Amino acid sequence: MRRFRPVLLALLGLLAACSAEREPDRAQLEARRPADARLAALYERSCLLCHARPESGAPLTGQASAWAPRLARGLDALVASSRQGLGGMPAMGLCAECSDADLRALIEFMSSKENTP
Repeated sequence: MRRFRPVLLALLGLLAACSAEREPDRAQLEARRPADARLAALYERSCLLCHARPESGAPLTGQASAWAPRLARGLDALVASSRQGLGGMPAMGLCAECSDADLRALIEFMSSKENTP
């Protein structure tokens, strides 16, 4: 068993590296926008500042692993948290003109794996 341990550890390390989601660079994060022009404008004014900057601590746009535990609570709960504010995020995510439908669409955009390069 001892002689197999290094091989087993190496294989586990490779599996972890393969499944790990790499963090996109800042330029890639800042280039992403929703396809809808109105939502893109809301995203630029209210979401981009935190959700495109790793140092903010906010879940990054397109980084599914960071969004997964939040999405596990349900989209309605995320919309409510966005509306009320939670942790470091201010109420409405500083988007006073956003409706619940806008918040939902923005969350869906930011949490989508499809936005990962």
